[in-house]
Amino acid sequence: MKKAYLISILMAICSLSGCMHMVLDPTEGEEDGLWVIDDEGGQSGNWEVDEACLGEGGSENVSTSECPGDAENLEHEINNQTQEEPEEVQEVSGPINVPPCSTIASEGLNQTSNPSEWPEIRNGQWLAIDGLTNVSYSSIEIGNESDVVVDYRLDWMCGYTYSVKIPGGYNASNQYPVFLYLHGQLEDSVFFNNMLTNNFHVPEDDKYIIVRPSKLEVDWDPKKALDVLEDVKSHLSVDDDRVYLTGLSMGGRGTFIVAAALPDYFAAIMPLSPHHEPYSYIPLAKDVAHLPIWMSHGTADNTSSYEMAEQMAENLADLGAEIEFHPVLDGGHYIWFPIYSDPSVMQWMLSHVRGQ
Repeated sequence: MKKAYLISILMAICSLSGCMHMVLDPTEGEEDGLWVIDDEGGQSGNWEVDEACLGEGGSENVSTSECPGDAENLEHEINNQTQEEPEEVQEVSGPINVPPCSTIASEGLNQTSNPSEWPEIRNGQWLAIDGLTNVSYSSIEIGNESDVVVDYRLDWMCGYTYSVKIPGGYNASNQYPVFLYLHGQLEDSVFFNNMLTNNFHVPEDDKYIIVRPSKLEVDWDPKKALDVLEDVKSHLSVDDDRVYLTGLSMGGRGTFIVAAALPDYFAAIMPLSPHHEPYSYIPLAKDVAHLPIWMSHGTADNTSSYEMAEQMAENLADLGAEIEFHPVLDGGHYIWFPIYSDPSVMQWMLSHVRGQ
């Protein structure tokens, strides 16, 4: 009987408040006096009717302030029942993995000094320089109280180790051109790149320094390359206006990447068989079009896209660049030895002076 009176009361309230779509579901809560009410907005909730709200014979006791005597109170009660407190997300703290290098690199494209001493300079010999591998280029933020774990898998966040070949008869009273060579693949193939750079044509009357860094990440990093070059300048006598950039495959695309980031640094660039992945280098054309560029690619290259290189050369020509594009007819990917050992090619590079 009480339930019948309750249903009548609720229907009367709904008719007055306009909630014509309200539905009572008597299939739930029969034992505990709970009724499920779905309003027009799609919310659902449980509303418990206190027997103190009902007078004798089941009539509503309107003087009880806690009873849902109108639609506003009813809606308020429903909302209170349906709203759930959001769960608090607890942050899980733990040690921070950091690369195995402790000296923080300078900000922007400012030089980071080598924290280690150079070996003795020997004319005509290669020197191994590894001091910059102690420089961290990581963006990981570490607090004063952070627990850190050195992770050697993050060594790619450290600076480049590199080799530098001192010209025969080097004299610190003279200034020497520099060739920065960027290797291909993801990591340095030391034997191959030693052999290749040892066969660069070097004119007897215009000897130059060869700098060969080794990377561990996918693409070449302009900031790291800059620090290598500035480190060389700090220890050797360099002609600042005759610094040349070259590279093959991943180093070919790296030549565009580094030159675009350091637009006023190089006298000329020579990208060979530039690789087309992980993204196109064609948008960099506008950033390097002011530089003299000697470029080559095999037409039958199955490793790096000849079509992209051809399009890059066309875009550079349209931008008014001094571009020498030399396709190797039916040439594959490995076309580099004859180019680097060609006196006319290397003389072309050496003939250019920055800003002229």
